[in-house]
Amino acid sequence: MSENFIYLIKEILGKKRFEIFKFICENCDESGFLFMKLDDIMKTLKLSKPTLIASFKFLEEKKLLKRLKNGLYKIKLGEKNEA
Repeated sequence: MSENFIYLIKEILGKKRFEIFKFICENCDESGFLFMKLDDIMKTLKLSKPTLIASFKFLEEKKLLKRLKNGLYKIKLGEKNEA
């Protein structure tokens, strides 16, 4: 991934949201599932709970992430997202 592209995405999402989304992408399985509780993500990324919850809500609103249940999320890249 080019540095210009990374810079652009950071500017669009914001640095913390970018780091969270990058973490999710790097830690999901080949089917796009992330099996991790918010507390574990908070500790790993050293973020506050309100920051993490707001970022997850933002990603869900943009239809990039779907919460299936506590500790189970589905990344929705490459799927048709309804506007």
